[in-house]
Parts: sequence; structure tokens; C-alpha cells
Amino acid sequence: MLSCGGSSNSPSPVLNLSGTWVGMVGQPMSGSALRLTWTATHNGAVVAGPATMVKPSVNVPATGTMTGVVSGDQMTLTYTVPAGGVPVYLSCTINGAGSATVASQSITGTLNLTFTNCLGSGLEATDSPQLSLLRQ
Repeated sequence: MLSCGGSSNSPSPVLNLSGTWVGMVGQPMSGSALRLTWTATHNGAVVAGPATMVKPSVNVPATGTMTGVVSGDQMTLTYTVPAGGVPVYLSCTINGAGSATVASQSITGTLNLTFTNCLGSGLEATDSPQLSLLRQ
């Protein structure tokens, strides 16, 4: 006898990650964590847009671009702040790479950051590469 019920083999809906994401890199309350705001546009497998990191205690912003390539619920990330992206510290550059698990309302994973010529800005390596973002 055939049944009309049962499990569905239809694919999961594709996530649209466009929007504003806010969170941090590093451990909360560590003193070295950086606040991160990313305004992302999702097109195909690529999610990209302007991203600003700020160390709350010194309030020096670092504005650059974050790009993610999505495959299923996984994303590889790059973050780049070119020279001129940090006010007053014009030779400061920041590069990051990492990976994350994505969901409709959260992005969690790691983002390893390298700071060059940023001495005195307060922008420095975090205690942990932990990345946590929530959709706003």
C-alpha cells in the first residue's frame, strides 16, 4: 500500500544574508574584543560589503570590506582595511581570514586578523579569533 505522507526530499531554502550584521571578534568582556558592523549584500555565492571594526575603549574605527563565499551553511571570510581606512593612522592596514557557520540570524566562527602599522591606534590583535555576528 502506498502512502501520501513521509519525508520530503526538497532542498533547504537558500539563505539570503543581505543586511546589517553586528557583533564582535574576540571574547566578550576581554578588553581586546573588537566591535564589528557589516553591511552585506548577497549575490549568488558571494556576500560582500563595507565593514567597520572599533575597539570600544578607544573608539578608533577601521573601515574596510568584508567578503564571504557561501557553500551550504559554511562561509569563508576575508576582511581588508586598506591604508587610509583608519583615521589619523593612515598607514594602518588590517587583513583577516576565517570561516563561519551561517544561519538566517547569526554568523559564528573565526576571523584571524593581522594588524600592520597600527601602533598607537588601539587597534590590535584580539585575545581570540572568535567571530559572532547577529542580524539587525
